[in-house]
Amino acid sequence: MKQKRPYFSHHRLGYRKNPFGALTEVEWTAVSFLPDEVEAALAQGTAHIQMLGRDGCGKTSTLIGMAAQFEQDGQTVVYEYIPEGQNWFGEAAGNFDVFVLDEAQRLNWRQRRRWLKLGEGQRLIFSSHVDLSSHFRRRGWPLWRFDVATAVTPATYAAWIEHRLSFFAIPQAPAVTVTPDASQFLYDTFGANMREAEYFMYEVWQGLAEPVEVTAGYLRRYF
Repeated sequence: MKQKRPYFSHHRLGYRKNPFGALTEVEWTAVSFLPDEVEAALAQGTAHIQMLGRDGCGKTSTLIGMAAQFEQDGQTVVYEYIPEGQNWFGEAAGNFDVFVLDEAQRLNWRQRRRWLKLGEGQRLIFSSHVDLSSHFRRRGWPLWRFDVATAVTPATYAAWIEHRLSFFAIPQAPAVTVTPDASQFLYDTFGANMREAEYFMYEVWQGLAEPVEVTAGYLRRYF
């Protein structure tokens, strides 16, 4: 039976925990970042926004980053994730400006009508595996659509790694570093599926015993 690694062993690597492990809500918000295309959409106005993309390409992280941006701008945000097997969303009660809904395609037709009703007074930001733009078009509502997977590049991986390492780093401690060619390797290996890349990097990190430089060559040894 594999022995569980002591939590504080990551301190020897220069980090408070494995940067690629499961995140709390606060941590997820702190390490999230927005693609340039999304930043541009937010700056354009008040259109509703639909985030499309397959599993693992970063839709939830992007939504969380957008919600944080709205709150920084002084807007009140309600965020809700619809888990698999659920076809409804919560009350979304009270006064708010933006409703962020993750996995909107899981709503049944009655709940979808209820959700769209909110769009008459609030801005709807949502992710979906199915294009729901026809509902907005019929109502004459402006909708900005974006496929998150198209924004995943080696630079995306580099930013992802930088945000994770910076947030969990122990100040002034010798630390593991990740080189630019490692970002390229992850992109070449996993493409837009950053979730699989995250699982992979978690296992790589678990195998580290001291601060080292993680290069593309280092990562290849795990395949």
